[in-house]
Amino acid sequence: MKEGLTPLTVVGMMSGSSLDGMDICICTFTPSADGNIAHEIIVADTLAYEPEWIDHLGNAMQFTMLDYFSFESDYAYYIAMMAKDYIGVFDVKVDLIASHGHTLDHRPEEGISVQIGDPGVIAALTGIDTVADFRIQDVTLGGQGAPIIPIAEKLLWPEIKSFINLGGIANISIHTEDTIIAWDSVPCNQVLNDQAMILGAEYDEYGNWAKEGRYNETLALTWDAMEYLSRAIPKSLDNNWIREEYLPVISDLRVDPKDALHTACNHIAVQIRRDIERFADELPKEIMITGGGAHNKYLMSCIEKELTSIGILIFIPSNTVIDYKEAVMTALMGYLFAMNIPSTIPSVTGADRSVVAGKFCKG
Repeated sequence: MKEGLTPLTVVGMMSGSSLDGMDICICTFTPSADGNIAHEIIVADTLAYEPEWIDHLGNAMQFTMLDYFSFESDYAYYIAMMAKDYIGVFDVKVDLIASHGHTLDHRPEEGISVQIGDPGVIAALTGIDTVADFRIQDVTLGGQGAPIIPIAEKLLWPEIKSFINLGGIANISIHTEDTIIAWDSVPCNQVLNDQAMILGAEYDEYGNWAKEGRYNETLALTWDAMEYLSRAIPKSLDNNWIREEYLPVISDLRVDPKDALHTACNHIAVQIRRDIERFADELPKEIMITGGGAHNKYLMSCIEKELTSIGILIFIPSNTVIDYKEAVMTALMGYLFAMNIPSTIPSVTGADRSVVAGKFCKG
């Protein structure tokens, strides 16, 4: 244990690209003698977004400048009150809030990564010290600013060496003794939820509609040919690219939503397998899968089929870890900031150096 490290109770807030709501958790972090950090999840939930916020977050890049400024301010107040009300329900003394915010624009090659949710507003309205905006330092240093989850994997789940997170985007991490690599692999729940909404639901429960659909080879081949999928790592995906380039292929080809779901699940699984074969120096023996997509039985069956074909076993942790791993990661990022410990990993992002990521506002 490094001298001077202390336990803290931290609220972690993460708004993912699938737009299902704000994941929030209250965690305690305690440094241990072996250099890792013990954590306890006191409570965790997803606070659903009201429909108007889903619409605003999905279309904010089309706003006029004045409308955007108003929206950005309103969103900060909105999530600040989310945090304040949530903390108020539980009899827990919170030392720090760590807010990832919601990513509106991510173009690291242009030095841009925008996560809205001003920490100053959150700190002022809650009265609690707040850390936010964890990506821009890495981007400024030439990195992708993503994925940022590997630091949590390294410190909180050190016994596990390979991870897949099936969120709005599927990302993969592989840890070895010498280095860590991680990357955004392929659009995931953003695509599945988009097609489920056409069928009248927020998501395809258990992948039942996907299972009913048929494979559309033209759709799969068109996705396969997209330049991002063939890039070398480090690399990360922009939500706007998914909405503007990836999703429109479905409507351009007039693919039935169930067939699109079926094809997407198989495409995601194949891309994950291809990426691991391409980028891992040595294939992992097993891999932990988290994120909302882990509840999609058809998607999981596709991934299991692809990965077992190359000798990789999959396993799924508890529902709390499945659903709130990224909120816990955000809380950890806040803890590391408070302890002055670097939280970015250059071998993952490609940045010139690691940094103590985040912007701090006093409560």
